[in-house]
Amino acid sequence: MFPEYIVLHTAAFTGKNCDRDMIDQWHKARNWSGIGYHFVILNDQHDLKIDGEIEIGRLTNKAGAHALGLNSRSLGICCIGHGDKFDFTLAQYKSLYGLIEQLMTEFSIPLDKVIGHRELNELVKKNIISSRYRTSKSCPGTKIDMDVIRNTLSQSHSLVKDEKAEIDLQSKLAMNNAIAILQKHRAQFPNAQDELDEFINHPEIISMTR
Repeated sequence: MFPEYIVLHTAAFTGKNCDRDMIDQWHKARNWSGIGYHFVILNDQHDLKIDGEIEIGRLTNKAGAHALGLNSRSLGICCIGHGDKFDFTLAQYKSLYGLIEQLMTEFSIPLDKVIGHRELNELVKKNIISSRYRTSKSCPGTKIDMDVIRNTLSQSHSLVKDEKAEIDLQSKLAMNNAIAILQKHRAQFPNAQDELDEFINHPEIISMTR
């Protein structure tokens, strides 16, 4: 599978100790092969596991069973709790943003393809998926604002890119300084000057210093 979308869900469950294993049992009771989500993020209602813990569901190279019409090209993330009754916990949001950032980077998924389950209806309107996949669900819940989630991800993604650019600039400056020192003292290496020139003019070194 080559995922193009990330789809966010709620477990729609207000009880305690809900986790990957419980959802796996629910889905097997529907005669599915097992849990349909690729990731599960726990809330603060588990007696043995911590708030915000990320559990692995299906492997990311396997099609999920979480969003009809998009299963073969999306990754499903389920946040434990009931999004129509309560917002996600702060720990869940922290884990959620980190996980989505990681998946966006790993699979080159753009921000506009990070959606809530209910937003499949927008894909129907755009003729991206068939109208038979229209959903009446509010998932991931009326308390969950997908625009806020995307805006937060956008700001976070920009900060990451800025930090990476700063690191790249620092690396380039450090490499140029190192080469300048070698050039300044090249007379001390009479038997290695050809190798030094070959190194300095290697395409990979040039790409790092210019």
